[in-house]
Amino acid sequence: MTFPNIGLIADEIVKNNFKQEADKLGIGIKFIEMGLSTEKIIELSKDCNFICVDPNLISISSLKSIERSGVMIYPPISAIESIAKLTMYPSKSQMLSIVVTRSPHAQISTWPITLITENVLITPAPAISNEQAIEIQLSTINLANEIQLIGGLELIVDADDFKKLIGINWINPLSSHSFSIGSVTGYFEQYLRAVLDLPLGNSTNLNSFIVTGNLFTDINSDDYRPYLHLMARNPNLKFDQLRNKVGLLGDNLENMLTEVIHAQQYYCGEIDE
Repeated sequence: MTFPNIGLIADEIVKNNFKQEADKLGIGIKFIEMGLSTEKIIELSKDCNFICVDPNLISISSLKSIERSGVMIYPPISAIESIAKLTMYPSKSQMLSIVVTRSPHAQISTWPITLITENVLITPAPAISNEQAIEIQLSTINLANEIQLIGGLELIVDADDFKKLIGINWINPLSSHSFSIGSVTGYFEQYLRAVLDLPLGNSTNLNSFIVTGNLFTDINSDDYRPYLHLMARNPNLKFDQLRNKVGLLGDNLENMLTEVIHAQQYYCGEIDE
């Protein structure tokens, strides 16, 4: 049996993440450029078992034409249309990220809920009880089953009222870096397992907490030199220049927040020690 070949319409950052995980599994992955005509996408998809798309990068009408040509598309168009009908609320300073993946045989996986603030992401979200977390995750699982999701989905909701939906990320979750450094199975590997209908992996945390944050700089900065100080101060920091992220795993949330925020401030030149 030969390894499957997957087509992918996504931005460059997502392509790199999927390429790494596809290579590990031996899966072929064909990157289909954004902005191509529907006819060209159909042509490029002919040797793919199916294509995965970011619905924000291609219109529903194009997806329907591609599907009519015989190309299988994930997430399903019906799921995209169902989500588009949901009411959206304005962004808040504190939000929650709930990520779910689902396979064609309805195997479902979720990760611990992540708190999104202006500076950092914290997984699992503090100040949420186990009962609240279960309620939120079950609500997300029910939604995934209801829309017959195949692939992955991130719901961004109000931290004070999880029933208020703020945003949707189909293929590139805000919390994906957290899971890539701090979960037994990261999002991009799990997404591939889901669309390939393979058994899903363990999505629990490797440590009590994961804290990640954005790295900011400017075109005149030396983005490499800060490593000398930051890695000496804390060798456990995890950097990702593809996404401009820094992260840390551990058990002491207060210390972790201090370390990640220090790394952000030092990296952008706000502090020099």
